[in-house]
Amino acid sequence: MSRIFIGLAAALAMASTTAYAATSSISAGDAAEVCTKLNAQFTYLEPFKEGLPYWTKAAQAHKSGVQDCKAGNATEGAQLLQTAISDLYVKPDVL
Repeated sequence: MSRIFIGLAAALAMASTTAYAATSSISAGDAAEVCTKLNAQFTYLEPFKEGLPYWTKAAQAHKSGVQDCKAGNATEGAQLLQTAISDLYVKPDVL
């Protein structure tokens, strides 16, 4: 029983690590789509999170991420948008 639990825990740990690192290895087109989805998620969260102690840091990361996405630097922009959403203590929808 404990072997199964250990194996399951190890598999889940590896899967979560792989998912978070995914934006560094996606194509520019896919990164642009991720930018759009993450921006929409941040925009949705904005009215609920604005003004909280961690808001300023998250808003700055969001602004930089959107600028990178619009400038054709979608991979870096998507990573910044992930950071912005994580700074709001929310798990990003698209990783």
